[in-house]
Amino acid sequence: MRKSLKQPVPEKRSPSVESRVAIMRHPLHPIVVVYPIVCLSLLLPADIAHLWTGDPFWAKAAWWLNVLGLVSGLGAAVLGIADMFLIRVARRHVSVWNHFIAGVMLLALAALGVWLRAADAAIASSWIVVQSALCLSMVLVVGWLGGTLTFGHGIGVYGHDARVRQSDDEAPGE
Repeated sequence: MRKSLKQPVPEKRSPSVESRVAIMRHPLHPIVVVYPIVCLSLLLPADIAHLWTGDPFWAKAAWWLNVLGLVSGLGAAVLGIADMFLIRVARRHVSVWNHFIAGVMLLALAALGVWLRAADAAIASSWIVVQSALCLSMVLVVGWLGGTLTFGHGIGVYGHDARVRQSDDEAPGE
C-alpha cells in the first residue's frame, strides 16, 4: 500500500520543451487542435449518412463540419506555426516539418471540400466522399505526427525543470 498521496514520478523523465504560445503554462495549440480534428473526422460519416439516407440534413451537417474544420484548423495552424518558429530546438526535428507539411495538406483538403460543397450544400458526389476520406486519412497522419512531437520528443509541453523536480520530491506535510 502506498504511504503517501503524491503522484508517482518515473525515474527518468523525457526531456521536454515548454510551449511558447501558452496561457499559464497550458499550450494553446493542443487545446485548439481538437476542434478541426473532430470536425474533419466526422465529414466522412456525415457524407455516408447522406448517401445512405438521402436526407439533406446530413449534407448540410457535412458542409458545416467542413467549414468549421477549416476555420478552426487555420486557427490551430497559426498557433502551431508560432510555436514552431518560437521554439528553436523544435525546428531541428524532422517530425516538426512533417507535421507542418501534412497540416498544410489537410487544410488544403478542407478548403477543397468547402469549394466542392459551396455550390449546393445538399449535393452528394463521389468527389465529396473521396475528399472526406482523404481528410480523415490526413487527420490520422497529422495527429500521429503531432503525438510523436508531444509524447516522443516532448515538444510544446510542460518543461521539467529543477523547480518541478523539487516539488515532486517533497512528501506531503514536509
